[in-house]
Amino acid sequence: MREKMNRQFDIPPLAHKEEKLQMIADQLEQVKDNLAEVLQEYEDDGAGTEENEKLETLTEALDALEDAFDAISDVVLEEM
Repeated sequence: MREKMNRQFDIPPLAHKEEKLQMIADQLEQVKDNLAEVLQEYEDDGAGTEENEKLETLTEALDALEDAFDAISDVVLEEM
């Protein structure tokens, strides 16, 4: 999993804005999936008080990523 998480992506400078947005949305989806896996690991490990705070913070981050993904996806769909 670490290998997947360390991958970097470049957006070609000549790509159309819709293509750039789609690439960003795709990457956000990957980050969401990776974060969901980490959250599951925290839950599987039986989070204590400190871990519960981390879990709550990470869950909020996942929600924010989902909101960003949805917003970008909506824009991409409007552009098509």
